[in-house]
Amino acid sequence: MAAVSFPDPARLADAHALAALTGPIRSLARSPLATVGTTGARHERLALTLESGEQRRLVLKRLRLSTDWTALRTEDRRGREAAMLAEGELAAMWDAIACPYLAFAADEDDVALLMDDLTPHLFRDVRESLADEEEERLLGALASLHARFWGSPALGSPWLARPEQHAGMLDARCAADAAARAVLPEPMREHVVRGWAAALEMAPPAVASMLRRPAAELAPLRSGLPSTLLHGDAKVANFALLPDGRVAAFDWALIGAGPATIDVGWYLAVNATRLARSKEQALSRYRTLLEPKLDSPLSDALWEALVRFGVVVGARMLLWSKALAVQADRPGARAEWTWWIERLEAACG
Repeated sequence: MAAVSFPDPARLADAHALAALTGPIRSLARSPLATVGTTGARHERLALTLESGEQRRLVLKRLRLSTDWTALRTEDRRGREAAMLAEGELAAMWDAIACPYLAFAADEDDVALLMDDLTPHLFRDVRESLADEEEERLLGALASLHARFWGSPALGSPWLARPEQHAGMLDARCAADAAARAVLPEPMREHVVRGWAAALEMAPPAVASMLRRPAAELAPLRSGLPSTLLHGDAKVANFALLPDGRVAAFDWALIGAGPATIDVGWYLAVNATRLARSKEQALSRYRTLLEPKLDSPLSDALWEALVRFGVVVGARMLLWSKALAVQADRPGARAEWTWWIERLEAACG
């Protein structure tokens, strides 16, 4: 069932209004829900007892675009998660990925999203590798999403995030710009500034120069690359493995249009301690899962160009964190840094 549009965000926590979704409600209890996110969005768990005696648990997410740093850094003035649910041309995305959303509402600055509570099916917030089967399901879900919208006319929606917004959201220029970094929450702001200072000092000159360039100047690097629909934030914490075999995804605030490897590059960067395979193996497996779903296989030259672009965007989003890990002498940090730098040097060539 498609998510239902409500006229007022406050109605998503009202028992009488929710009865249209769940059936008659005997009681509703609300409690704060802690999350690992950094955007400032507020989450509540709604515990419903229906008149039938059935128990249901839902999650209500509320955010203000004027204070959400991802919205401010990517010029999101509509609330992309709500816009996504209202956009009929994107409904086919839920054939590839399970939809957790039940209802949504947006009123200028205020956005509310009501979801099934998927807590029992989330990944634990730990620094340990996924099982092979778990990563297989995640890569397969991304491949299915990307294949479904490969070159689709639905990618023309003006509110979708664009590659330059993904690439510029947390890049070195953001760290150097007082106004840009002012919207970041602490301590993230301090980490980004310190991390980029370290990264630019440690990186070879050609790589540092590329990382300092405006994101819009990456256009030649993606020239000729096919576009698709992107989740935009493919970290493990934003997915749930359902018992029926499907993969659910939430936190679509950065949903966008661009080369598929923006998602894959970010997956490799942000989930570095969670990967079940080497990065090369993960890239190869994603390609293997993607190509049978496309009209024709990707040439090696096109695949290499896609990977190159995904690595550059992933580095612009998170290389500052890799540098901080090296400074802190974390296990595996030096090898992680070297992997990214070697591939960035190749991209510069």
